[in-house]
Amino acid sequence: MSNAFDFWARRDLLRHFIADSVRAEFLSQHPDAFPPLPPWPEEFDFAEQLGADSLDRLSAATALSAQLRLDRAGLADVLLARRHLSGWVDVAEASLARYSESLQFRSSGSQGAPVWREHRLARFAAEIDGFLPVFGAGIERIIAVVPAHHIYGFLFTVLLPARLGIPVLDLRAASPGSVAAQIGPGDVIVGHPLWWRAFATASGACAPTLGLVSTAPCPPETAQAVRATGLARLIEIYGSTETAGIGWRDAGGGAFTLLDTWQPGADGGLLDDRGAVVSPPDWLDWQAERRFTVRGRKDGQVQVGGVNIDLAEVRACLMQVPGIADLALRLAETGRLKAFIVPAPDADEATLRQAVQALAKARLAAPARPTSWTFGPSLPMSETGKPADWPIAARGGLWD
Repeated sequence: MSNAFDFWARRDLLRHFIADSVRAEFLSQHPDAFPPLPPWPEEFDFAEQLGADSLDRLSAATALSAQLRLDRAGLADVLLARRHLSGWVDVAEASLARYSESLQFRSSGSQGAPVWREHRLARFAAEIDGFLPVFGAGIERIIAVVPAHHIYGFLFTVLLPARLGIPVLDLRAASPGSVAAQIGPGDVIVGHPLWWRAFATASGACAPTLGLVSTAPCPPETAQAVRATGLARLIEIYGSTETAGIGWRDAGGGAFTLLDTWQPGADGGLLDDRGAVVSPPDWLDWQAERRFTVRGRKDGQVQVGGVNIDLAEVRACLMQVPGIADLALRLAETGRLKAFIVPAPDADEATLRQAVQALAKARLAAPARPTSWTFGPSLPMSETGKPADWPIAARGGLWD
């Protein structure tokens, strides 16, 4: 593998990655906290500046160890002796010098419980090389508005700048309008659909730079509004934590082009670079040999008490109640369904709660009835704009 892909040789990129991993794990334990956004300096103190106690550091160390495979280098236990970011970067550098063939990334949990997925770094390198002709020449800087520890952020705010030897500017703490004022030709902005929507609303005119969008489908109206700002091009990348990148298209619609790291397989499957069959997370409709559209997710069902429940059907039933603006369903840790409801502006929550629970009891079989109802002003989203889980107690959900 080329040294250009030795991302750990770029200490700034590794520090960027580790800070995001630690912050995300801390938020998973303290969902109502407001930890500072990276970039964090080398001397960042997890106890004093983050407020992380020994259990928080244990949780963060466990996650980072799993992600960077510190266990394979025999350094999984060393992190806990360090409380500053610089110490964790030192341990990670030492570990990656011994073992760096693969990394793990945890799924967002938008379709179920989060799961670790292992990927070969060499395959990531081939994917980045496959994207370079798509992006074109003249890339001089990466503008990051997504976290680096997710697979999308890792590919394009860590590996891409490592491959090209260019700097990364983390502007997540800046408003979209401020980002627009700081960018210029040669920049690549790595964002997600919700951020791009805010950018189009707030930025006015911007320099003709390149933008990337992923983590969720980019609505055509968002793509159109972004192009109206003067952005040279907005490329939508299709993939998942399980597969990494699969294809790309100019955002706004049309078919995706399959990356060279994949081959079409039988029955809607894909073949990776080793010839192994990989099932994508969605149903793909092939328009040509290497062109496809995405029809919808395959995993719209969950099991409750051994009964298959179609979440789309349950949602469609509950959405018939007047006064519901939006609704999300998930499988709770109890094994039963839970619901998060966004009331319409003029809806009374108490009345709405009674109505939706009455409809569920009358129209849905017992396994399909949510046993937890949480209300809020908007559906929970992750920092990358994907549907997120919600802690019931923290958000005031009530059990029947």
